Amino acid sequence: MKEIILFLHVVFASLWIGGMLFMAIVLSPYVRKLPISTKIFQEVGKRYSIIGTVIGLPVLFITGVLNAVSITGMEFIALLNSSLAYAITLKEKLMFFLLTVILAVLHDFYLGPKANMSQRIKLITRIVGIINLIIGLIIIFLAVKLRFGGM
Repeated sequence: MKEIILFLHVVFASLWIGGMLFMAIVLSPYVRKLPISTKIFQEVGKRYSIIGTVIGLPVLFITGVLNAVSITGMEFIALLNSSLAYAITLKEKLMFFLLTVILAVLHDFYLGPKANMSQRIKLITRIVGIINLIIGLIIIFLAVKLRFGGM
């Protein structure tokens, strides 16, 4: 069972980060040149929001908690109160995860739908997306640290 939970965690992390990387590196440079770029970003964003934010982030949280409990053999609350290197790194990862959830909801459901209203909102939406990608990469780094005991 723990293999399935880890598998789901890796798949949804890949969808989350991979989707953001695809949009930043492949889609955005091309679409930004088109006259209907905002409409395209909004349509792609709606679809990605369902998979990434609405489904993906809750699955990542649940599977992440289950993975941590499985790896340490500790109850989750006890783990959060622990001073083990693993627990410290896990708490850092959870803080960044909470931040990414807040930014994703802000980006996907508040800023994104309003991006066509002004250049300022469009720029803020883009900046929030880039910040969220950077935070996602930090989370991946912390996940790698956790695989090595949190050190």
